[in-house]
Amino acid sequence: MSQSTLEEPLGARQPVKTQSNWTRRIWPTLEGYLYLAPTLLGLLIFVFIPIITSFRLSLNRIAPFGNQMRFVGLDNYVDLLTSADYWDSVRVTLIFVLGTVPTGIALAVALAILLSYPLGRMAWFYRALIFVPVIISSAVTGVLFRWLYHPVVGYLNYWLVQLGLAESMQQAPNWLGSKEWALLAVIIATTWRQLGFNVIVALAGVQNIDETFYDAAKVDGAGIWQRIRHITLPLLSPTLFFLLIINIIYSFQAFGE
Repeated sequence: MSQSTLEEPLGARQPVKTQSNWTRRIWPTLEGYLYLAPTLLGLLIFVFIPIITSFRLSLNRIAPFGNQMRFVGLDNYVDLLTSADYWDSVRVTLIFVLGTVPTGIALAVALAILLSYPLGRMAWFYRALIFVPVIISSAVTGVLFRWLYHPVVGYLNYWLVQLGLAESMQQAPNWLGSKEWALLAVIIATTWRQLGFNVIVALAGVQNIDETFYDAAKVDGAGIWQRIRHITLPLLSPTLFFLLIINIIYSFQAFGE
C-alpha cells in the first residue's frame, strides 16, 4: 500500500505574524489612554494649566495700574491666613453651607416621597411647579425675594404677623437690612432655588426602588414610616450622596447670588 503526498512548492507557505509579548501587554493600556486623550487634553487646557498659572501669579504682587509684577513668595498666603476678614468669610460660608445643604436635601427627599404616590391627573403639574425655580434666573429670584422680604409690604412679614410670630409689620424682621437676618434670608432663597433640582434627582431615585420590597414590608405589617426608614432611605443612599456633593459644590460657588 503506497501513500502519496503533495509537496507545496517552495515559498508557497507564508509565515504567520504573531504579536510580541510586549505589544500584547502594552496595547490594552495604551488603547484606554487613547480613548481618554480628548478628555485629558481638555482637563489639561481648562483645569490644570489655569491652576498652575493662578498659583504662579499668587506668588507675585501686581501693581493696581500697569503690568509691574514683583515676586513675594508666600507673603500673600501669610496675609490671607492672618486676616480677620478671611476667617470671618470662612465662618459665614460654613454657616451658609450647613444651612442650605441639609435643609435642601431633607425637603427634597420628603417632597420626592410625596410625589412618588399617585396624585391623579395633576401629578405632572405638581412636578413642573416644583422644578420652576431651577429655570428662573438669579436676577428674577433676587427681585422676587426682595419683594417677599420687604420690611413694610413684604408677604413673608405679613404672614408672620398673621400667625402671631410678630406683633406688627414694624416689629417683624428686617430681612435684608439687619446683620442678624440677612444670612438666613440668603439661605432661604438659595434653598428654594436649588429645591427643584434636588427633588427631581431624589424622585428618580425613589422611583427606581423595586416595589417588591414595599410589598413584602406591607405583608409583614410595616407601616409607612417603617417602610421609609428601613427601605426608602437605605436604598436611596447613593442618590443622597450624589445630592450631598452637588449641593456642597453649588453652595461654595454661590457668590454671585
